[in-house]
Amino acid sequence: MASPENSSSKSAWPRTLLLIGRVVLGLIFLVAAYTKLHFNGAWHFSDYYFFFGMAISSYNLLPFWGVELLGRILPWFEVALGVFLIAGVALRWVGIAASLLLLAFIGGMTRAYILGLEIMCGCFGNSEKLGPLTLMRDSSMLVLALAVTIGAFVIKKRRDAVSS
Repeated sequence: MASPENSSSKSAWPRTLLLIGRVVLGLIFLVAAYTKLHFNGAWHFSDYYFFFGMAISSYNLLPFWGVELLGRILPWFEVALGVFLIAGVALRWVGIAASLLLLAFIGGMTRAYILGLEIMCGCFGNSEKLGPLTLMRDSSMLVLALAVTIGAFVIKKRRDAVSS
């Protein structure tokens, strides 16, 4: 017969793994935003979107207005995702948003790589060349985001089933 102590430690593992996963993913998003806003030894709150926009534009996917809009919004969206992931706020929705964002990044990066575009990735600043390692790194981040999202749904479902 299973003791209550043993069953409670088993049920703590999924929550612990979810906590670790969401904190790691949140920190990754915060670092990505930081590298877009702080480079060359200074903060670039007034012109970060120009430099980041050049990286976005090099993918040849969006018109100028789309590049400028993403250049202005994306670093702050990454900050919000990072903070919400670490805090555990609206985790299912934030997990979905992070997964979709990473899926879009990987799609654009894969397209650029297949077309042979020799560009800077833009993921963590403008000094990283797009290649197989950046694709593998971002794909592993997508796997983590999907795991966090699925974990958030499963734990919520278990909690709802137990409480009813």
